[in-house]
Amino acid sequence: MGYVGRFAPSPTGPLHLGSLTTAVASYLHARRAGGQWLVRIEDIDPPREVPGAAADILRTLEAFELEWDGTVIYQSTRLAAYRDAAQSLLGAGLAFRCRCSRSEIRAGNEGQPGRYPGTCRDRQLPAGDAAVRVRVESGIVTLADELQGPTDTDLAATTGDYVIVRRDDLPAYHLAVVVDDAAQRVTDVVRGIDLLESTPVHGHLQRVLKLPTPRYCHLPVIANAQGQKLSKQTGASAVTAREPGVAAELLRLLGLTVPNELTLQRPRALWQWAIEHWDPARLRGIRTIPKV
Repeated sequence: MGYVGRFAPSPTGPLHLGSLTTAVASYLHARRAGGQWLVRIEDIDPPREVPGAAADILRTLEAFELEWDGTVIYQSTRLAAYRDAAQSLLGAGLAFRCRCSRSEIRAGNEGQPGRYPGTCRDRQLPAGDAAVRVRVESGIVTLADELQGPTDTDLAATTGDYVIVRRDDLPAYHLAVVVDDAAQRVTDVVRGIDLLESTPVHGHLQRVLKLPTPRYCHLPVIANAQGQKLSKQTGASAVTAREPGVAAELLRLLGLTVPNELTLQRPRALWQWAIEHWDPARLRGIRTIPKV
C-alpha cells in the first residue's frame, strides 16, 4: 500500500499558527513520499465545537493552497461505525460498561492520578447512562515514533481501562481516530507531540480491534513567549493567507529556510520548494518551537 497521510482538526475554532504548522508538516510528509493527503473533520464533541469552524478550517487550507485528496470526511457522519466497533468489543468481553464518576475514580485510584481503578470491571451494567471502557491487562505496549523514538508503556499501570464511549453515548477520541484511520487506510500519522501520550492507547486499541497500526511522527508544538502551546485557550489568533510571509514563517518553524526570492510568493510555490527539502529529522529531539 502506498503512503496515506491525513490532517484531522477538531472544529473548535479557526486554524492558528500551531495547527496550520501541523497541517503543512503532514502535507509535506505525504507529498515527499508521493502519497495521498486526506482531510478529516473530527466533529464528535458538540459542546466544544464552534459553529462555522469546520467550513472556516477548509477555507483556510484552500487559501494556503494545501490541496487534499478525495472527499473530506466528517466524523459526525460515522457514529454507526464507532458503535459497531464498541459493540464488537463488548460482545467479545474485551470491554465493559462503567458508571463511575470522576470523584469515585479519584477515590479508588490510590494516588495514581488519571488511572482507572477497575471498579466496574466485574459488574454487568445495562446500556444507558454508562461509559464503555476497554479492558487493559498488564504488559508493555511498544510503539516507535519517527522523531521521538520508541516508547514502552504499561497501560495497566499508567492509564488502566480506558474510555471509548462516553456516558453521553458519544464516541471518545481514541475510538473514533483509530476506527477512521483504519477505514481510510492511513499509513502515516503526523501530529503534535501533545498527542504522544495517546499513542500507546491507540496501539492497544488497534490490536484488540485487529486493525493495522500506522507509522507515527509526533512534531514539536509551537509555543508562545510563556512557553505554552499555541491554542485557543492560550490566546492564539487565527492565521490568514492575506498576511505576507506567513507560508515562509510556517516553513521556518519546521526547520526550513526559504530562499529570499520565494518568501513572498504564493504558498503553492513555497510548498513545491519545501517538498524537495523536507526532512523531519531536523526536528528530532525538540519538543517545543518558540514563536518569535
